[in-house]
Amino acid sequence: MDRLFYGLIDKLVLAMQDLRRSQLWISVFRHSQLPQTQADYLAMNRRSFFIHILPAQIHRRSLRSSYSWLWMGAISWWLFVLLTISGIFLMVYYVPSVERAYGSIVQIINQVALGRFMRNFHKWAGELMVITVFLHMLRVFYTGTYQKPREFNWILGVFLFLITIFFAFSGYILPWDQLGYFATTIAGNIARGIPFIGPQVQYALLGVHEVKNVGQVALSHWYVIHVFLLPSLIVLLISVHFWRIRKDEFSLPPEEEGQGS
Repeated sequence: MDRLFYGLIDKLVLAMQDLRRSQLWISVFRHSQLPQTQADYLAMNRRSFFIHILPAQIHRRSLRSSYSWLWMGAISWWLFVLLTISGIFLMVYYVPSVERAYGSIVQIINQVALGRFMRNFHKWAGELMVITVFLHMLRVFYTGTYQKPREFNWILGVFLFLITIFFAFSGYILPWDQLGYFATTIAGNIARGIPFIGPQVQYALLGVHEVKNVGQVALSHWYVIHVFLLPSLIVLLISVHFWRIRKDEFSLPPEEEGQGS
């Protein structure tokens, strides 16, 4: 049994080595073997986009869980990835219609394979992402890493936090139950109270000028906002956020910021 197990491990290792030497691997990652020296690491960082978006070097102290608060920023990113995957699954079965929206949710839960799991996972992951982004922002503020030279990235983070809240709010509307309907009317009334451009913002969100007339057009607007506009905006801002992390480097605890690695 042990011989069979170790034999499978050897075959797996050989297969991975062959894959790393293949033209497909090299065309994507631009390197065929693991780095051995500092120069190899820097060369790999320059040649591969997937690695280049991260800093060439990261201080060991920046990765301490006590400083990063269990890496809340990274957790938020992976929650967004999982929300995207589960959201695509739900999009296949969801019908953005005032007559069929709630019924399609019930169908997903009761009739679709893994539907109940994916719907609940999407819901709780969305709420958890709001919490992790908030904790990440709180950690950055508490440790003072929003200060020079990271002021711009802090502003990006604030916008990402607000978009995350709006993202979660828009998800509550799509089932078009009582919660979704009244959330739509509340959002319309809040939007109308914005100085100077309130009526225009309300019309953009609801597609009608009067809150009492919300219906299919409003649901269609919120569907596009939830599945296209907000995800596109988050991807754009996260890309810039990662780029700024690379340029500004990972922060260190305030008492160690000027000491280097």
